[in-house]
Amino acid sequence: MELIDRYLHAVEFWLPKKQKKDILAELEGDVKSEIEDREARLGRGLTEAEVGEILKRRGSPLFVANSFKPQRSLIGPVLFPIYTFVLKMVFFFYLIPWAAVWTFMALFVPSFRAAHPGPQLFGTLGSLWQIALAAFAMVTIGFAVAEGYGLPDRMSGKWTPNKLPKIRDVQRIPRSNSIADVVFGLVFLGWWVGILTLPSIHDKDGSHLTLLPGSLWPTFRHGYLIPIAILIAVGIGMGAVNLVRPVWTRLRLGIRAAADAAMAVIAALVLLPRWQGILDKFNVLRHTHPAGLETEIWTAAIDFAVMVSLLVVGLSCLASCIVRIRQIIRWKRA
Repeated sequence: MELIDRYLHAVEFWLPKKQKKDILAELEGDVKSEIEDREARLGRGLTEAEVGEILKRRGSPLFVANSFKPQRSLIGPVLFPIYTFVLKMVFFFYLIPWAAVWTFMALFVPSFRAAHPGPQLFGTLGSLWQIALAAFAMVTIGFAVAEGYGLPDRMSGKWTPNKLPKIRDVQRIPRSNSIADVVFGLVFLGWWVGILTLPSIHDKDGSHLTLLPGSLWPTFRHGYLIPIAILIAVGIGMGAVNLVRPVWTRLRLGIRAAADAAMAVIAALVLLPRWQGILDKFNVLRHTHPAGLETEIWTAAIDFAVMVSLLVVGLSCLASCIVRIRQIIRWKRA
């Protein structure tokens, strides 16, 4: 029954990885055995509402999952998995990016190393430990207060099986995503190849602002016009196919991973030889504001914006490529 599957799926989220399979098998057997006994006594099959009552008596998925875990004191067994989940989110989405930025600055920005020579460089990590300690303390105190005020007891009486989330099919592609891929892909392709143009930017006196020869944007666009147009066309084609057949296949995952990898390589080829010069020039012009060099300042600002945009796109495509490859490796046909 779908309600039982949704219940077991919700319990699975909070279980320790090494024990998930055994615990779920045991729990599924207990639930189905109880339902069969009830059906035997009534002489008929149970309705969904009656199955929901049986699951409600067993407790919410969080409570059931915690019954298989060791008990804690400061933060009780009900809130502890949520507490560890929040700590993991803080770690992955804040502390790791902070450490990655510091590593990049330490390895590839000479001015940063010059400002913090020798052991002073590692001294700049002090703020990371302060941030980590403050985040850990705030999250822990918050959950300890919630535990002390009896939040778990209030949570236990408010859940209902009918509100369990639907089981998401990870191989199914939302059609809204496919439509967005096609529409935005066509618009971007039209702009990239020059069919669609943006309004030009003018100076205070009304003159048209142009970029200096050799700046990053025209170099990038002219050098990679055809390869990126091909990648955009591939994305549009993938969106069209996914719209008609909205289920991932290994072939389509492989094509998407290859396209993402190609875009990440292009971004790296463009940025690696130029990023330090762009950053230095931008910093000089930003701090000095030289008179009569509006074109130079404009060019430096555009180059910096393009550099940041390419960095974000390259990292996003690299992350997407890794996710797609992981999906291929762990492929399981529904």
